[in-house]
Amino acid sequence: MNRAPTHALRVPGWSIRAWRVEDVAALTRAANDERILGWMSDTWPSPYTEDDARWWIETGQHQSGTAWAVCLHEVPRGGVGMHPLQGFLRCNVELGWWLHPDHWGQGVVAQAAAHVLAQTLALPDVTRVFAPIHAGNARSIRVAEKLGMCLESVQPRSAFKRGEVIDRVLYASYQ
Repeated sequence: MNRAPTHALRVPGWSIRAWRVEDVAALTRAANDERILGWMSDTWPSPYTEDDARWWIETGQHQSGTAWAVCLHEVPRGGVGMHPLQGFLRCNVELGWWLHPDHWGQGVVAQAAAHVLAQTLALPDVTRVFAPIHAGNARSIRVAEKLGMCLESVQPRSAFKRGEVIDRVLYASYQ
């Protein structure tokens, strides 16, 4: 289970902390905005139901790595997480983030992701943290740049999104 302590961000009222079962309703509300759905992978449920939120909090986040709720006054408004790869790729960790659009442009996600990135790069076997981003997602690209991540590649036709093949860009940081 994710036992990460609460970490206050520099934006007043904001923090990251472990997801809790009592976050189901807040996660459901925050995750259902179309402006978020348009940039998430096809594994992101749409509509995002309370059952989806409960599964994520109780099971899914633990299968994929470690995830934190991005909270405003303790109410989840987004998420940030890391997913370590396995086997001979175990030195790589995927980093991802999202935030409800009502809070875009405040620097919240960059601060949350910076904290997780620093902690991830401090792990003994981790040499590379990468963030695959849908091409055209200027806000997430800007977050990656604020984190000091380097553009590694443009990956043409590398993912499905809503039944269409899309391009992605890959940003990374190195130890």
